[in-house]
Amino acid sequence: MTDTNTLPPDLQAAMRARDEAFYAVDSAQWAKYTASDFTTVQQNGQFMSRAERIGNLATQKQRPYVPREREQHEQQRDLVVTRFFSGGLWVVEVWKRIDGAWATVMTQATTATSTTP
Repeated sequence: MTDTNTLPPDLQAAMRARDEAFYAVDSAQWAKYTASDFTTVQQNGQFMSRAERIGNLATQKQRPYVPREREQHEQQRDLVVTRFFSGGLWVVEVWKRIDGAWATVMTQATTATSTTP
């Protein structure tokens, strides 16, 4: 496993932009870095489509941006799997280069029992 410094710079920029949009509750910006067929499973087991997650995001309150320290788990050409710890959760993300731009295609959050893998 390697740190995010080994991730392509354009992917790092996309991740940061999506994170900033998340904390700012900017659904339009968040959607720019989220694939049309995106799905997520929340820590409570709730499955959401992209549209459902955008609606859910709109109900949240803005918070100060907190950089996430992602660990690269796997990279195969234009597909990257990362994980990070945030707010008591382990989050796994799958990013894919689509038409030349990075977008997340799925995430899964799990309540953490430890802050280390």
